[in-house]
Amino acid sequence: MKTANTLQTVLSLTALAILLAACSPRQIVTGHGLSKPAISEVIPSKNLSDVKNYLGPEFGRTLVVFDIDDTLLTSESFFGSDHWYQWQGTLDRNDPDYVPCKFDVNAINYETETLQKTEADGAQIVNSIEADKIIVTARSPYSRGPTLRELQNAGYALPLPLDGDPNGLAYGWQEIPSAKEAAISYDDGVLMVSGRNKGKLLLDLLAKLKLHYDHVILVDDGARNIKAMRAAGIDYHGLHYTRIEKPLPVETRLVAEANAAWQALQHYLAQTFPRRLEQLRHGQCFY
Repeated sequence: MKTANTLQTVLSLTALAILLAACSPRQIVTGHGLSKPAISEVIPSKNLSDVKNYLGPEFGRTLVVFDIDDTLLTSESFFGSDHWYQWQGTLDRNDPDYVPCKFDVNAINYETETLQKTEADGAQIVNSIEADKIIVTARSPYSRGPTLRELQNAGYALPLPLDGDPNGLAYGWQEIPSAKEAAISYDDGVLMVSGRNKGKLLLDLLAKLKLHYDHVILVDDGARNIKAMRAAGIDYHGLHYTRIEKPLPVETRLVAEANAAWQALQHYLAQTFPRRLEQLRHGQCFY
């Protein structure tokens, strides 16, 4: 564990150095011996097909990164959706609408709910992209099964492993030695980061796989994730995917819908798995 902590410290310092370097203009030597300013651009987008605007050979070896929730897939109901999760994050623990252990509750929802594509032809668009691809999600590895189920049910082909190794990786990660260790996994083309910084975890994965890319394209509905990935310090296009609207404050009817769904879930757990319900109510969170 001491060796792992030392490695993580080195990775964190490296990421910090890259971020500081990205704060000022720098030059990149191209394959033709020419230099050009590093590209770091964020573009609002409502169409997954916009990725193809940034796949030219002039960008070099490109990695395309897709988020899942409200980017490739979206919930059919408000309760348990990404919109609901973000709204819950704005509530005080004493708020009557607050739900404890949001990740745990969403894990239950992931197993039982069905999702729909954000775009009718979304799967065809993503599957037709020939560049290297990876899906990066804030979801926990403990929700891998239902996550892959819904991606495949929607017609998305899971990306090939970037390093060609079909065995994947599963490991614990700490941003700093004193932080709680997070479960991370990369398998079937999907990197699951348990709510941690997507930019740092992607850099960490590429270091583990000994891979380098000249250019990254990130498609994500979260502005925070766009900024985190931008810190990689290489040519970067962030497509801020805004097709799924998530206004705050939340409409009264959606609040009522979410509260009714939470009450129904508690009733089900009380009748079938009462001990699990007590754990949730007492803030015993496992995800």
